[in-house]
Amino acid sequence: MTDSVLAGEVPLAYTAAPGSGTPVLLVHGFGSDFAMNWERTGWVRALADRPVIGCDLRGHGRSGKPHDPAAYTPEAMVADLVRLLDAVGAERVDVVGYSMGARLAWELALAHPGRVRRAVLGGFGPADAFAGADLDRLGADEGSPFGPVFRAGAALPGADLAALEACARGQAAHPFRPDPAPRGVPLLFAAGDRDDLAQGAAVLAARTGGTLARVPGRDHRTAVAAQAMKRAAAQFLAAGDETPGGRAAHGGSPGADGAARTA
Repeated sequence: MTDSVLAGEVPLAYTAAPGSGTPVLLVHGFGSDFAMNWERTGWVRALADRPVIGCDLRGHGRSGKPHDPAAYTPEAMVADLVRLLDAVGAERVDVVGYSMGARLAWELALAHPGRVRRAVLGGFGPADAFAGADLDRLGADEGSPFGPVFRAGAALPGADLAALEACARGQAAHPFRPDPAPRGVPLLFAAGDRDDLAQGAAVLAARTGGTLARVPGRDHRTAVAAQAMKRAAAQFLAAGDETPGGRAAHGGSPGADGAARTA
């Protein structure tokens, strides 16, 4: 795997691994990073036959950390993903997102349907994750499902609390709306059956003609590591390979053109 930094107003740390077939873009959730969300949970291993692309979203991990909520609109964060795909030469990808990353995967498929072949939306439902959160007391918020998510992210080594608070405010200012939905992009909604942040996933799957996969006995924190979720995602993505034109015409191994290598 190649670790690089994409230069720009907000530097974006990313990882690219070679493979064959349609590349998979992995988009992590709030307060996490690529390594925690995807490497340590076994997703990169599970997708080892495919080219894998992933990044630390702005405000997270090794990427730039603005303290202005206006820097964290869904549009700005999706633009980062498009910039990354352009930099590595990935014209069309499968996308797997978790939690906030699933929201961004949805928005990417909505705004750029030609760039997304299939999308797996993990830990995600129609209820906005930031709705009801006490944005003035995020560290002590006990009244919303988002409170524990913020505290878990804030407790990680190297976490920038001001950046995380700005990210939460920036996302909350643009609540998720299920209409319009992505068109022409098959969707898989995958969530633990105890995930409070993914309530209504079945309704959203039905409204969009998507597929639903429930992971028994798992909540928002633990579902992402479940083998059942990885299997469901792998089967869903593989189904695209069996359809005419399923393999992307430009889906070779991602490169690192236009990026500065980290030390």
